[in-house]
Amino acid sequence: MSLLQKAIKMAGDGTALYLVEDEKGNHYLFEPLGMTQPPKEKIFLEILRDLRQIIRTPLRSASMLPIYTYLGIEKCGEETGLLLAYDEALWTNWPAKGRSALSPPMVAAVARDLLAMVPAPEEKAPEFAQFYPGDLVPLGDGRWGLLDPRVQHLLAPYRPGGEERSLYEAPEVIGGASRTPAAYLYSLGLTLFYLATGEFPFPVKDRRETVTAMLREEPLDPRYLQPQIGSGLAGLLLKMLSRNPEDRPDVPACTALLDQALAGGTLVASPEEAARFQAEAGAVKAKAARKRRWYWRWQRYKWPAVAVLGVLLFVVTLLRGGGYEEKITPDTPPQDVVAVFYDGLVRLDPVQLEEPLAKGVGREFIEMVSVLHVTAKIRQTYEWINESFLELTDLTVVEAETSSADRPVFTAAYHLRIRQGDEWINQTRRDRLVLERQKKKWQIITLDSTILTEERTPAVSPAPVDVLDSSNEVR
Repeated sequence: MSLLQKAIKMAGDGTALYLVEDEKGNHYLFEPLGMTQPPKEKIFLEILRDLRQIIRTPLRSASMLPIYTYLGIEKCGEETGLLLAYDEALWTNWPAKGRSALSPPMVAAVARDLLAMVPAPEEKAPEFAQFYPGDLVPLGDGRWGLLDPRVQHLLAPYRPGGEERSLYEAPEVIGGASRTPAAYLYSLGLTLFYLATGEFPFPVKDRRETVTAMLREEPLDPRYLQPQIGSGLAGLLLKMLSRNPEDRPDVPACTALLDQALAGGTLVASPEEAARFQAEAGAVKAKAARKRRWYWRWQRYKWPAVAVLGVLLFVVTLLRGGGYEEKITPDTPPQDVVAVFYDGLVRLDPVQLEEPLAKGVGREFIEMVSVLHVTAKIRQTYEWINESFLELTDLTVVEAETSSADRPVFTAAYHLRIRQGDEWINQTRRDRLVLERQKKKWQIITLDSTILTEERTPAVSPAPVDVLDSSNEVR
């Protein structure tokens, strides 16, 4: 097909749409791919192949919105793009796409249409990955359409600014969980929040900061960004954006909340409410920013502090005794001495861990446990995170054939899981422990530890209570 460009329109979000004509005089709409990869690169050709497969597959959707699917992939001059059937409403209203925040009644109307696309618990997952405001197109008279979200999702990573689309996911999905109806509701909540305020509810300057905020924070009340939003609409958005999936309302509950807001006149704020939120907005946003700066300052300096505090705590504990009651006596048999060592490892107790060890033995274990112990205490105190930093499982201890009455030898095998920064180190270990009587007590004089296997997996910490949370109380 030979296409001639007749006109071009730019949307408010920077996306282009061409009016084109074929050799027979038929009019079409043409959306440039806008990819950053040159057409000759292999990945460009692979994407075209995947696009053709998607275009040939009908889209299943319960949406009441018209969904604009593509006729194929064509070239217009030097530009490769997606061909659409000509639609007067789409062409006329394209410049309004992504231009500004919508009024609360318009957001409510869009919400009703998009809620129909959220799958029920018993339904098969939809063919699209998530909701995204850039897929919505205005059609005039309060009507909206949707560009094929499958195609837009595929192209996003290869378009300038397309990485923002990956942020429209639920925290649990970012953490590695599968998409559920609750996850789609969160994605829809992000989309509606953006449509209502013109802003993403979390900082977007740095992806790491954005993802961390989504995992740790509750979003700012949207009324601090757009004071004309009423309490009913604000309450719905904040419920949909609850970090805990179980706290999010289902589709019928969301629809009921919309009905209540409409019937109660709380979609739009009263002049008094709008003035109050506008007056408070600066202070509330500044408070949230301070908490976020404090968190990242703590992240920058906490690990050196942990190392120093670990050494100090260990030294102070040794000098003061720390109230520790010794567990090994002259009557404690060798196998129980070994048990004391591994119990101290599980408890992250550096003093108990050192008791069965002869001087200079097992320094690797003592230093590791000291740092993990203090790290856990600091995170519990300052970040309200109470989780294990070391897990020991499947421990078996057997006496070796080379063991003797004067010098018992044991072999231990176990799985060790160690938290290090933002990942877990998963190890299978085998230890060889040699004991000897020193000062009338059995002590471990040799500790040889071998790592048989090791792999690293990402760790997602539980969100701390009330840390960095902006108030989302609906008043």
